[in-house]
Amino acid sequence: MLKIRLRRQVKYRIAFLLLMIAVYVLGFHLLPEQLTNTREALSLAVVTALYFVLLPVLYWYWIIKIGAQKPWKMLVVLSLSSLMARLSYPHEVAEYFEFIAWLRYPIIAVLLLIELYLIVSIIKGLWLARKASGDPRLTIVEQFAAMVQPEPSAETVKRESIYPNKPLESDLPPIPDEKRLTLGLILATEPASWYYAIPYFSRRHPEAIGSLNLLSAKPWHALVAIVGLMAASAVSYSLLDGISHIAALFVSGLLLYSILLMAANYRISRYYSLYQRADKLIINNGMWGFMAVDFTQISELKLGLFNCQVSQDDTTPSDAPEILTLGRGEANAQLIFKQPQVYYGAMGQLPESLTVVNLVVEDPQALADTLTSSVVLDKAS
Repeated sequence: MLKIRLRRQVKYRIAFLLLMIAVYVLGFHLLPEQLTNTREALSLAVVTALYFVLLPVLYWYWIIKIGAQKPWKMLVVLSLSSLMARLSYPHEVAEYFEFIAWLRYPIIAVLLLIELYLIVSIIKGLWLARKASGDPRLTIVEQFAAMVQPEPSAETVKRESIYPNKPLESDLPPIPDEKRLTLGLILATEPASWYYAIPYFSRRHPEAIGSLNLLSAKPWHALVAIVGLMAASAVSYSLLDGISHIAALFVSGLLLYSILLMAANYRISRYYSLYQRADKLIINNGMWGFMAVDFTQISELKLGLFNCQVSQDDTTPSDAPEILTLGRGEANAQLIFKQPQVYYGAMGQLPESLTVVNLVVEDPQALADTLTSSVVLDKAS
């Protein structure tokens, strides 16, 4: 029986997505075209509360607070609710959301730019992947996340001399340039897809030192995904062609182009999920997410069986976050870091700072033997 384990943050993201879809579908079915009586006005008030009170509040708590995301992402749910209000509200009320309709021209321009970007990025991605000596995403992380630590103040130096063993602000990791890093990882996904999808481009890739047990590393999974994309492309074209020929070509072409991403996802999961680059351990959860951890920041490597729950003690709060587990199955290795390390999930769009990560490795002892010169090995009982 297939057992799927989800962390608390992921559960809330899925719950919010399902709730948001349900609320918007309810709004379209519940609201009338015109307000003619008190009952319809009450329905409008209820839907408005769902759109602009319930969803933003839940988004703030479930996504931003629990998921540790930036507050500016509230604009996503507010903009989407405004668009749904423009499309589902009665005419006399929907006109107050006409500003959303004004955005159709910039949206059309953005779509045209996306088409142009795809053409340019394909050529650029091919060129960069041809000359790349490693994962382009790592280059972006090294460029924007490895910021220079600012000079400590005189007060900091004084406290460090009094309390030499106490972590102070000069010990904290540097803060990355998040906006540039996020945009850079989006753009780096394109050449990274070409780099991993075509074996010739990744011929100089460092050899793997281990392998995560990932579902995306199975050939049948890649085959199902590719066939599904081809089927979705054909269906979308047939459904949209009667509405807009340009939209049909754009959507179906984008789905077909995603086959490249699926091929890269399969190869990186199967052959390059764990490898060493210079003095860093690279952990790839397919194309979806990755970590680049300096060996000097690894405190311990434990072998054994681990769960995703943080151990409860006098110093651990009951609402402590669950441990991220990379791989499918029971975790048999655990990495503990000296300082929080960033896991770039959702292709870099959902970064998380982690102090512990669980791994489901096909051969944990081989991984331990490879890393034994760099970290302290602790075999859990």
